[in-house]
Formats: sequence, structure tokens, C-alpha cells
Amino acid sequence: MSGRWVQDCKRILDQIKKLEDIEGQDRLDMVRRVRFILHALQRSVSGWTGWINNPDVMANFSLEELKEISENLAKLTQSFVEYDCEITSIAEKDLTIREPETLGESTKKPKDRTDIFYVK
Repeated sequence: MSGRWVQDCKRILDQIKKLEDIEGQDRLDMVRRVRFILHALQRSVSGWTGWINNPDVMANFSLEELKEISENLAKLTQSFVEYDCEITSIAEKDLTIREPETLGESTKKPKDRTDIFYVK
């Protein structure tokens, strides 16, 4: 199982690199790339969650290994959450600036569900 997981991780890293190296990217390409990266991150976090919730797996790690894991994940998470706050603050400011003059238009609800289209 872990051999396949590692192979898949390497394929994901290769794909991220390929997406990074595409020349002439537009906004849609950037959205596609960010979406792929976030799905990769979500996959990894789900894997870690599976491990941490499995006492049989965690029993194989020494205290030193667990400390290292904890410190590395804390650094990654802190950096990611700080970036999340930064981008969210910028986006909130941009949305406030771009808010339409007529509030009624921006708060209208769709007449029926066919007016809404989401891509998963």
C-alpha cells in the first residue's frame, strides 16, 4: 500500500511541475493549477489523518520521529494558514472595493436551481 502511495505522490509532484512549466498560462490555467494543488494537499492531509488515527501505525514511530513530524507539520501549517489569512484579507478588500452600487442586484437569489452551475 505505501509503495503505491509513494508512487502516486511522485506522479502528483511531477504533474505540479508540469503545470508550473506550461508557458503562456492564463487565469483559467492558474485556477486549474491551484485546484490540482489543493486536491493534492487534501489527499495528503487525508492520508496523514488516516495514519494519526491508527494506533497500529503510530506505534511504529519513535518519540523523536513523532516530534520531527509534529514540528514539520506545524511549520507547514503555520505558513499555509498565514498565507490563507493574507490572501483572504486581500480578497475581502478587493470585494469591498468592487461591490456594486446597487445592493439589490448583488443580493438577488436565483429564481430556480437551474440558474446555478457548480463544477466539482
